[in-house]
Amino acid sequence: MPLNTAVVSHHLDQALNSPLFRNADRQARFLRFVVDSALHSPQSAIKEFDIGIAVYDRRSDYDPRMDPIVRVEAARLRARLREYYEVTPPEHVRIEIPKGRYVPVFISVEGDPAPVNTDLSVLVPPFRCLSADPEDQNFCDGLTEEVLHKLAQIPRLRVITESVAARLGQIDGPKPHYLLEASVRRGGAEIRLVLHLMELTGGGSTLFSNIYQATINNVFTTQEHLADEIRRDISSALHVGERVTRASTS
Repeated sequence: MPLNTAVVSHHLDQALNSPLFRNADRQARFLRFVVDSALHSPQSAIKEFDIGIAVYDRRSDYDPRMDPIVRVEAARLRARLREYYEVTPPEHVRIEIPKGRYVPVFISVEGDPAPVNTDLSVLVPPFRCLSADPEDQNFCDGLTEEVLHKLAQIPRLRVITESVAARLGQIDGPKPHYLLEASVRRGGAEIRLVLHLMELTGGGSTLFSNIYQATINNVFTTQEHLADEIRRDISSALHVGERVTRASTS
């Protein structure tokens, strides 16, 4: 398959937005650098020295023979890529970094992409505030609204509030597939949010769970930052990543 840079770039964005890579900053920066370098200069070599300078902020006198950080991180990145593909099988392309090299290989995935469920829906009740302080309740209410807004931007995902769910219970029609529950605690300026995404069919198992932490400097900025993190994680968990609009150069 001819190399399509838009497909590769979109796949890279999806991978780096997944929880597996978002919690591994070094490997994410490494992967972004080598993929972008390969896409922009397909015939160029990617050297250990270049990665050390660009990704790990080494100085111009950096000597890879004395400092093995790139080799160590490359091994971790290969392991993380394998783990990612075990959890999220690729639809169109797979990225590999052969051992002993730093130039990535883009492998076309044969066969038709897996069918996409076009009627995914998630019920989002108000986030629970584990505090009696009215200000904390106001923060929870605002965060719920911010998350509802962010989730509504995900293609192919219907977002249902608790009031709408009550109406759906009284009429015939599709019911939500998933339930997103969260609780919020505050200690001083620190916020701790525990979130669970659970199936409402097929036994009610937990599909995704995570703990988010933030420091409140500005209430609105903190709410938006948390909502963006939650949107990315839910998008990845439900395999409904956002589209990118880069044009193909192939």
